[in-house]
Amino acid sequence: MSAKPLAISINCFRRGGGMESYTFDLVRHLTGSGRSVRVYAAQFDTALPEYARIEPCLVKQRLVPKKLRPFFFSAQLQPHRRPEEQLIACNPSDHAAVFVCGGTHLGYLHSMGKTANPIDKLTVRRNRSNYATARSIMAHSALMQRELVELYGIDSAKIRVVYPPADTRRFHPDAGSAAATRRRYGFRDDETVFLFPSTGHTRKGLDLLAAFFEHTDLPVKLAVAGSPLPRPMKNTVELGFCDDMPALYRAADYTIMASLYEPFGLVGVESVLSGTRVVLSDNMACTEVMNSNAGFFFSRENPETLAEAVRQAAALKQAGGHKIAEPLQALTYNPDVAHHIAGLDAMLQAV
Repeated sequence: MSAKPLAISINCFRRGGGMESYTFDLVRHLTGSGRSVRVYAAQFDTALPEYARIEPCLVKQRLVPKKLRPFFFSAQLQPHRRPEEQLIACNPSDHAAVFVCGGTHLGYLHSMGKTANPIDKLTVRRNRSNYATARSIMAHSALMQRELVELYGIDSAKIRVVYPPADTRRFHPDAGSAAATRRRYGFRDDETVFLFPSTGHTRKGLDLLAAFFEHTDLPVKLAVAGSPLPRPMKNTVELGFCDDMPALYRAADYTIMASLYEPFGLVGVESVLSGTRVVLSDNMACTEVMNSNAGFFFSRENPETLAEAVRQAAALKQAGGHKIAEPLQALTYNPDVAHHIAGLDAMLQAV
């Protein structure tokens, strides 16, 4: 790792979505190897164990209207920067040594079929500034790399694909605990349970899944973990928000998603690591790192391929061979955090 001062920017240093979890992974590993890390954020959860590991620097945004804060963060951050500092931007910040790209707004708009409103246009403009001023860009998938090149005109030489890490300590097979979790959620042994983790049902493809599950005669159940359903659905059960996802992955027979836009989709990798195969739409970027042992893939453009994937998955469950004994053999990359940090290290050394 470079000996230059190291910093990370993130909107809020607290429990949240994927980028917040990713930031914590970086902090734990970098500080665990003896590096000091300054973190720039507009909010800090001081009770987090990771907070004690960092040098916090508050970017004061209380006087900025909430909707506009993401557009002012970068400018407010710059006066705090140290000379020669290498910034790993985990949020929209300019002048990063490594800008971590976990999604592009133009890609999102195109995939969702949305017309840009004024806030969308500001977001795209901010994207362009982030990408143009970054010395290098880490794309979390080949899909992200294509969007950066094709939608934003970024030179491909500036981009390196480094797939995101997963917590291999938490997500691993454990057949012994799966039966108890199935009983707790009321999953029957004679049905094939497809877990659908989602806090954004439209983007995650609930409509497509419901169109199949509500009309099939197969002994299958769609188990929705996360946001409430918009209406009651046949062959579907609501699990609510779950605080033990490894156990839920293990208890399910499959994890299923049909996302309209998925820049990576760590859910898929976490499921595989837990020993549970996936049924995923092939436009999801996490399928880039999976082979046929990981599960079944279908096209959102052809609903019959979803029906066939579910039929094959249910048949494999009935035959008793649906769980993955050696998860790493179903993946084509190393999801360990140390391996990911090595890729980050190489990028920092190169800039």
